[in-house]
Amino acid sequence: MSAVNPSDITADLIRGMIYSGELTPGDWLPPLRQLADHLGISVLTLRVALKSLESAGFIVTSRGAHGGSRVEDVQTLTRRWTDWMRAIGDEVDDLWEYREIVETNIASLAARRRSESELREIESAWTAAATDSHTAFLRWNAVLHDALAAAAHSRHLADAMLAVRRELFLPVGLLLRTHRAEELRDAHTQIYEAVRDREPERAEEAMRSHLAGTRLMVGEVLAEALDRSSDDA
Repeated sequence: MSAVNPSDITADLIRGMIYSGELTPGDWLPPLRQLADHLGISVLTLRVALKSLESAGFIVTSRGAHGGSRVEDVQTLTRRWTDWMRAIGDEVDDLWEYREIVETNIASLAARRRSESELREIESAWTAAATDSHTAFLRWNAVLHDALAAAAHSRHLADAMLAVRRELFLPVGLLLRTHRAEELRDAHTQIYEAVRDREPERAEEAMRSHLAGTRLMVGEVLAEALDRSSDDA
């Protein structure tokens, strides 16, 4: 599913921001002019993109002096996630392979290059209280992986991580039905400890193991969601 014009590209970008945790369920989008300036596009292009996202069920827009656009609720976004995963089909395996290449290298470089202050940032993110809230968990996960990317000192890998996170987003609302947030947080323990101990090979393998577990969970959740949508059809 490739965007072919500026409004499609913008809609894809905002959708990615929603699923990567940069925007979470119930969040209000910035005012129209402010968001357009931030994205480097015209207000007209943004209006078309927002209309597309509203029609697709990602945002709700209210009119009037106090109106604006806000992200849809968790249940609606979960349905949209199922639709998206069904639509991209065979691309999913390629995206997982790409994500593994990017994030295992980030973990390895973070173990080699991290400063003491960057380690404290990673530790602070890792030890943050886990919560069984879709929004809070999304933000926690994004902060931790961003801290690892910052410690790797590779702008291109950080950009690649963000790009693939926007494409291969996690269905956190569904994951939290079967896995406690604390359990998902603990899956990052081996990564943190390897970075702390400056062991790049161990960090790389820990990230690979974490991603394999995540991929398995996502596959199970996707199968469950597709079965449910088939039953509802």
